Amino acid sequence: MSTHILTGPIGSGKTYVQKILERNNFSCFCADEIVRKLYNDNNTILFIKKISPELILNNKIILENLRKLIFTNRYIMKKVENYIQPLVFEEFKNIENNSKNNKNLIFIMPIIINNNFFKKYKIIYIDTKKNIRINRIKYRQGYDDEMIKSIMEYQEAIDIYKNNNYIYIDNNSSIENLDNSIELLINKLHE
Repeated sequence: MSTHILTGPIGSGKTYVQKILERNNFSCFCADEIVRKLYNDNNTILFIKKISPELILNNKIILENLRKLIFTNRYIMKKVENYIQPLVFEEFKNIENNSKNNKNLIFIMPIIINNNFFKKYKIIYIDTKKNIRINRIKYRQGYDDEMIKSIMEYQEAIDIYKNNNYIYIDNNSSIENLDNSIELLINKLHE
């Protein structure tokens, strides 16, 4: 079995690539989806409540407020990452252990500071110019200009994968060019 990580900065096109890979019989598992499930878990809700009780309303995490707090307070970010990331990595390990017959396993991950998990796998990196990414993210719920700037600055500061990857996908032109790049990626992964 061959497992890869698809990563890149926010708004670079990871979700689009994931959908194409899934249509081509790759099993893709997104860290963001796992985190969303964890944020509904009672243990996680209790953990976040201890950090900041005002982030909880009707026994649910107010995700937009949590995101703002994380990206404006590095201490809180580290606490939340230290809690969430090991759970995500454990889920990925379980997926990998239960997928021994699957030769096409892809984990989709944002750029993160903890790269020990990344060291085990070949990295597929998708990149897009900053102005294009900003325009894409503006349409997402819960992202204002300040939040977008904060996330991008943080990711730029910790990104070691842009220049250290197995496959680089440039997503700066047409959708047709991106589709061609994904086709080349699929061929390379089948080698």
